[in-house]
Amino acid sequence: FYMKTRIKEIAAFLVIAVCVAAFAVIYALPVVFSTDEIENRLWMNVVPRILLGAAVFTLVLICGYGGIFKIKKEGLAKNILWCLPCLAVALANFPYSALADGEAQILRPDLVWLFLLKCLFIAISEELLFRAIVLGFLQETFKKRAHRTLICILISSALFSVFHLLNLIEGAGLGATVLQAGYTFLTGIMFAAVTLKTGNIWAAVVLHFIFDVGGLIVTDLGQGAFQDTVFWVLTAVCAAVCAVHLIIYAINTDRSERTADVQAKNTESKHEGQD
Repeated sequence: FYMKTRIKEIAAFLVIAVCVAAFAVIYALPVVFSTDEIENRLWMNVVPRILLGAAVFTLVLICGYGGIFKIKKEGLAKNILWCLPCLAVALANFPYSALADGEAQILRPDLVWLFLLKCLFIAISEELLFRAIVLGFLQETFKKRAHRTLICILISSALFSVFHLLNLIEGAGLGATVLQAGYTFLTGIMFAAVTLKTGNIWAAVVLHFIFDVGGLIVTDLGQGAFQDTVFWVLTAVCAAVCAVHLIIYAINTDRSERTADVQAKNTESKHEGQD
């Protein structure tokens, strides 16, 4: 049994090493996937994300967080309803009015499939890393602390935000990157809460995917100003509703944890008294 476990661990770490090495090569060397500039740029995002996703997925299994993939049928309908305000935020990120009135255009509909693939693997790789591994580790670390759920959500979201500062290495502007770090902290809170509420990673992956599709489709495949007045009003309304929804969730969860802690202490005191 010990030998089999060691072999699995070695194999897993080899997979991670190969994926990370390939990831580094793609970014460090001038790898060309297509002579089409836009298509090549999309592939340059897709391939590393697939490799990163494979490496992180392996790490999830090594760390014993595989339960994050299981969807519980019990309470599924309630969880779906609970996620609706978060879904509204993700859907509000799409540039409906700008595309409708021509202020923004999609110039490469032929590459929509590749763009969707990019968004999918961004969502999968980042949710595996931050909501499966980081959030799982934090839950283990702070499981006996007061306000543990709130602490785990905030720390994992802060790390998620800092992670996006790496876009500076790829040449992104400082102002745009700082702005992205700010809103990814807020979306990170949403994704973490959804993961904890549903008990699996899939709802967060879907929400992350939808959010990125709306936010990147014009910049990746088109041109124009897509964040118009309608966009900001819709975003503000949905964000406000979702914020209230998440605050209520945090308060109720924190209260439940404090009640459970008090009951556990009382039970422990009774056992000590009987001894």
